[in-house]
Amino acid sequence: MALTNQERVGKALELLRDGLRPFVERELKAQHAQKWFDEVKAAVGPTQENLFRDEGTAPWDAASLLTVMWNQWQIVFRKTLGQSERTLVSELREVRNRWAHQKPFSSDDTDRALDSMTRLLS
Repeated sequence: MALTNQERVGKALELLRDGLRPFVERELKAQHAQKWFDEVKAAVGPTQENLFRDEGTAPWDAASLLTVMWNQWQIVFRKTLGQSERTLVSELREVRNRWAHQKPFSSDDTDRALDSMTRLLS
């Protein structure tokens, strides 16, 4: 049975999470040293902060990674990424929200989302 566009985007978001996590953690640790996890909790905001209790079991998902990248852009991520990557982060936050709220994805929307994820991971 073929995957729906919603399922394709969901699987791609899992791959995005797996690809971004090491990069995001490395950059945060390089900038904030021992306080990196406190910065993560502050960046995800009050709704997700309670989920981030212990850095060893941090419940990273695509939403939290993209939110941290967005909120820590000026301090951390603009040093290694450019404006086009910031645009991709913004676009992918919208994609993730559409996916989470079960909004429909056309084939073109899905292809664009997958391409944007690939570009950010590159």
